[in-house]
Amino acid sequence: MPPNHLLIFSPSAFQRCGHQQSYLTGLGEALTRQGVEVHVLGMAGSVSYPSSIVPHLIGEGTPLVSRSSYRERLGPLGDVAWGTARLTSQANLMRGLQRVHRSLGAPPLLFETFEYLSLAAYLARAPRSHRQACIFHDTNFNMKHASVIAGAYKLLARPFARHILRRVDRAFVHASGMRENLLENVDPQRRYTRKVEVIPYGAPHPDAIQRMDPAEARASLGITTQRRVALAFGTLRADKCFRLLFESLARSPEWELIVAGPEGEVSFRELLALCEQAQVEDRVRMFPGFIGLEDHRKFFGAADAVINIYDESIRHESGTAQLARSFLRPIIAGGPPDLHRYVSETGAGWFVAPLSVDKLAEILGQAARLREPERAAMERRIYTAAVERSWDSVAARVLTALRE
Repeated sequence: MPPNHLLIFSPSAFQRCGHQQSYLTGLGEALTRQGVEVHVLGMAGSVSYPSSIVPHLIGEGTPLVSRSSYRERLGPLGDVAWGTARLTSQANLMRGLQRVHRSLGAPPLLFETFEYLSLAAYLARAPRSHRQACIFHDTNFNMKHASVIAGAYKLLARPFARHILRRVDRAFVHASGMRENLLENVDPQRRYTRKVEVIPYGAPHPDAIQRMDPAEARASLGITTQRRVALAFGTLRADKCFRLLFESLARSPEWELIVAGPEGEVSFRELLALCEQAQVEDRVRMFPGFIGLEDHRKFFGAADAVINIYDESIRHESGTAQLARSFLRPIIAGGPPDLHRYVSETGAGWFVAPLSVDKLAEILGQAARLREPERAAMERRIYTAAVERSWDSVAARVLTALRE
């Protein structure tokens, strides 16, 4: 029998940032359908979950400050201040985790997101009478980052990530390239190979969500245009190649672009400056701030295609690319090899290779000229991929790992 209780640790679960609301709602509800009582623990905030998921809010509900805000105030030292605040808050959160975990009778634990140093310290001293697993959403443990400070931190984190691998029963990643990169960087002697498992990055089944037709969705966002509309969705990060995107948009007059999401290490002020340089500010609509689940259908419904362009050194999965499946929207992807593999295997869109302004502009032209029979065939492929990679499939894999 599967465990009837599961505690998920996710520091930002209740904060208005990142992927956690959509990820934990999807995974949590799928687990409850399989008879599991799901508890989620994180820093207090304003984000809510379905009644089937039991929340445990720790602290006083202070909103997280974006990395771009730290950088604007402190310059290069902003990364240090941001990282220090993150480490401190998660170290404090671990004390709450220990208390709640004990009060629930020490059920299995899933660390959905975490800071490496504080989790390694927790696992080193926590009593071990339960199953525990973690998810590595990012396996970049090198210097290929937006800042030297961020790269230095990821190098420093390698031994702590190795300790986490040693202490958990299973570590999940969302693509085969991520798995290989994690082992190469953190466990080159392959001592923990059997522990690292690839699972899909889930998304809701297309039949389980409400979708909006493009005209209604655009009207709800105040958009009136005869052009095609592309969507860049999610936290603003330096690895999302916004400069390349805007320069390609300048060569693609048939397109407009929506940028929607909270600030991360990049600010909307920086994006506005890039738009002006590319002279596309009249064709870019920006919606700053966290976009809750209830509004996802507006943004994905308004889009003809979803943009997922990343730096080629990236080794993480695109949650936005997965979410696009639920709304049967094709993606225009570029950068990470795992994303290339996903597009090739599913036929869910186009892949930009080589990653250049010319190539992206060419792909935008192809997408704009897509005929109705081709669009319908692509939608069928997206639907098939969505069913195969739905949250129920992911939940079943997680439960198997917690039963073993």
